[in-house]
Amino acid sequence: MALDRHEVLLECSNCGGEHLHELTYAGRLLASSVCSYCGFRVEHDLGDLRREYVHDVEQRLLTKPRRMAQRALHHPVSYLAMLPVAVLTKPAKVLAEWNALRRRDGG
Repeated sequence: MALDRHEVLLECSNCGGEHLHELTYAGRLLASSVCSYCGFRVEHDLGDLRREYVHDVEQRLLTKPRRMAQRALHHPVSYLAMLPVAVLTKPAKVLAEWNALRRRDGG
């Protein structure tokens, strides 16, 4: 699944204690957090999250040519070595991120 999960120590807004929270990201966007102590969950509205995700992907696409040119200029050997892998894997990664958001509500 393309949702990235990380555990971090945060103060819980529900129980007030400092506990591990599982943060779930869809791409670069925080989708939810869950307190490991009390189970309190904070989630973005799915519609808002999808709109923000689409906006984030648009921004990534708009800035991609500039970022690729910078990498090619500053690190030409590693850029050329990684380009075939990136061309093959990046579309699948974006599709997996979107599918994870789509599946979150069963739709």
